[in-house]
Amino acid sequence: MVLCGIDRVTEPAYAPLFRGKRLGLVSNMSGLSVVHGWKSPLDVLPKLYRVEALFAPEHGSRGVLGPGEQVHSGRDELTGLWSYSLFEDMVFFVGAGKQENDRAYMPAAEALERVDLMVFDMQDVGSRYFTYASTLFYTMRACAACDLPLCVLDRPNPLGGEVVEGCLQAEDCTSFIGLARMPIRHGLTMGELARYFNSAYGLGCALTVVPLAGWRRDMLWADTGLPFVKPSPNLPSPEAVTVYNGTCMLAGTNVSEGRGTTTPFTTIGAPFVQPEALSDAMNSLHLPGLAFSPAFFTPFFGKYTGQVCRGVDIHVTDPRAVRAVSLGLYLLDALRTLCPGDFAFTPPPAGARWHIDLSTGNQDVREGKLTVPQILEKWCPDADTFRAGTASCRLYD
Repeated sequence: MVLCGIDRVTEPAYAPLFRGKRLGLVSNMSGLSVVHGWKSPLDVLPKLYRVEALFAPEHGSRGVLGPGEQVHSGRDELTGLWSYSLFEDMVFFVGAGKQENDRAYMPAAEALERVDLMVFDMQDVGSRYFTYASTLFYTMRACAACDLPLCVLDRPNPLGGEVVEGCLQAEDCTSFIGLARMPIRHGLTMGELARYFNSAYGLGCALTVVPLAGWRRDMLWADTGLPFVKPSPNLPSPEAVTVYNGTCMLAGTNVSEGRGTTTPFTTIGAPFVQPEALSDAMNSLHLPGLAFSPAFFTPFFGKYTGQVCRGVDIHVTDPRAVRAVSLGLYLLDALRTLCPGDFAFTPPPAGARWHIDLSTGNQDVREGKLTVPQILEKWCPDADTFRAGTASCRLYD
């Protein structure tokens, strides 16, 4: 079994990092410590060392809040520790410029004065969209400003570390769902991302990473021997994580990405979709590791609440072969072709930016001037450049 960073904090090589210090912990319910009683870092670290404060990302410390839902500061009911919000509003969806409300996501200076070391432990899903990476970036920036050291307790990238997909964002498409410029599927662990942020952005954060033991870049989640824990409320399975980089593109459209069902991100559709036509179109592409079947569903929250939607169930037949960015682009193309009078990208409020541009990284998809193969060919050099440029940040072979 792979050992995560939290599993190694009492090892002689790492215990001196924490012993005798007041710790601040940025974490949630996205991961467990198998070594320390099958509990979350929130409940493990305070029993081993002196944790003074918690810092809660999107979905809250206990992972019960929905996407974009405001996280309030308050006392954590299990540990009794004060939990500071790192997710105060949804400005990343509607912000009109690159400089959005940074304070909504940064640890407050007065909170950082309570601690000697910040500790970061959250389970990423290998996606630029997933906001935990942006939370890490802001935490590093705040720590650097306060001359406060940061320790990242590393966790596996569930998609492995060999494949990189997608383009780097255009300068006007950075946001909290893509704060640092990197491909959609970045191929790094959180510890490696921290090293990349420090190097590429000159953050000057005094960074330490407690590395994984036994993890290799060719490992998918099933290869780690670790139990699967939901990284967020709407990623309930390894299959959902596998396709997330593709089906999450639908968040910027009037097609449901399956939120409000028991199978988010592996079930997609809308009332206007013809399910057999969409499943036939997607199966005819022979996308590696994927199959599609007609689906009917009624979301109990999110888009089309209480309405019957028609679409497809996405079946992962070979997770190692899946290229989710290609999946997302081909899904959008099929929906545009099959539903020309109904499918639409969600328009932004006045002065704001298109969500689809923020997620995909530029206007290529929305403008529709290029075919999917042309987009993939255009984006491929970005992925290759990022893979080569981050070689020095990697911790694992």
